[in-house]
Amino acid sequence: MSASNRAVALNFVKNSVMIQELLIDIEMDVKDKIYSEQKNLIAVKNLKELLSQIDHEVEVVPYEDKEKLSRLLVSLKGQALNDNEYRMIERIIKNKN
Repeated sequence: MSASNRAVALNFVKNSVMIQELLIDIEMDVKDKIYSEQKNLIAVKNLKELLSQIDHEVEVVPYEDKEKLSRLLVSLKGQALNDNEYRMIERIIKNKN
């Protein structure tokens, strides 16, 4: 193999390794995003279940007040909300206004 061909082959291998490393980085980033979004999806499901327990003829749901809505949902859940559930409440309040 000539020196020129060896250089081309070596360059091809280096580029291939670089692409593989970039793909691994992208894969990890996508997996992290999926994991995060799965946690958000679970939080949405939990909040929907809690809100479905409310008798809307008796209870006024304080959609504009983050603290009151949080307290109501904590009361229904019987324990503190997790970080993702609190973030979903913040999104509800932002989108409501």
